Amino acid sequence: MIAMPSVFRVFVALVFFPLSAWSQSDSRADQLLADVSEKMKAYPSVHARYSSIMVDRQSDFEMDQSGEVWIEGSRYHLQLGDYIIVCDGETVWTYEPDMGECYIDDAETIAEDGVDPARMFTIWEEGFKKVWKGEEEWEGKSLVRVDLYPDGSEERSFHTIQCFIDEDALQVTRLLVKGREGTDVEYRITEFDGNGLIPEGAFTFDKERYPGTTMIDNRL
Repeated sequence: MIAMPSVFRVFVALVFFPLSAWSQSDSRADQLLADVSEKMKAYPSVHARYSSIMVDRQSDFEMDQSGEVWIEGSRYHLQLGDYIIVCDGETVWTYEPDMGECYIDDAETIAEDGVDPARMFTIWEEGFKKVWKGEEEWEGKSLVRVDLYPDGSEERSFHTIQCFIDEDALQVTRLLVKGREGTDVEYRITEFDGNGLIPEGAFTFDKERYPGTTMIDNRL
């Protein structure tokens, strides 16, 4: 089994997940999400900032974190609080600061296990039934809500993703992942740039910046 950070895996497991067969969906939802995907794929790169709120209703626990992501094709650099996931298209580095460890994995293996931030803004493309829920007001904006129900939901850690879309901008602004065990995670996109400047070296992990880090190579 691939080693993954303890706290960070709670977040990634509820959004980045294995994909399965295609499901029949609502035609309006299909069309809207197809339009969003087309727009996202037309961007040469993406830079976004977001906030995340994890709520565990069973233990009455809540955690707020801010995040930032850069995406260029299959390459990405994701930060969530102090946690970092970097991919150059072939290799993934997952850095857990609390443990002072960095896990190294094959990108293909990680994507199969469900951790693929490169699909952060097109997560609906495979493995979901999509249902149009209509317009909802949120923070003074009218957004279209589409609910995503995963194939094989009994095997997932979540049962629904509520996806809120600015229909005029064709942009995801909010995701609410409803966990099966009473843990929900909400992601709010606070800043989005479809032609975002990619920082130099963003898609490789420079261990010199994190002295004392133990490198754990899961590819062996």
